[in-house]
Amino acid sequence: MSEKPQIDTSWELKWKRTLRKKLLNCLVLIENQGRPTQELSYELRLARDSFNNWNTDAAGWEKNRMVFPTNPPVPQAELQKPEVSNIES
Repeated sequence: MSEKPQIDTSWELKWKRTLRKKLLNCLVLIENQGRPTQELSYELRLARDSFNNWNTDAAGWEKNRMVFPTNPPVPQAELQKPEVSNIES
């Protein structure tokens, strides 16, 4: 018998936990403040994003960093001469 490879669903678990945490934060804000606030709107937006990422395969929660090497500028020994000629009127 050939065994099927195990599918990695850790991203689903991550977004499920994040969604649950954000929704609990929303409930706490509703109970403590009793009215809509900017903080509640922010937590609801994060909950919606977590739900969308949990519900799709497009969850890009891994952060990657790319560094482009740059060369430091070479100091000039003397000023460059302008390439513009004077206008004679």
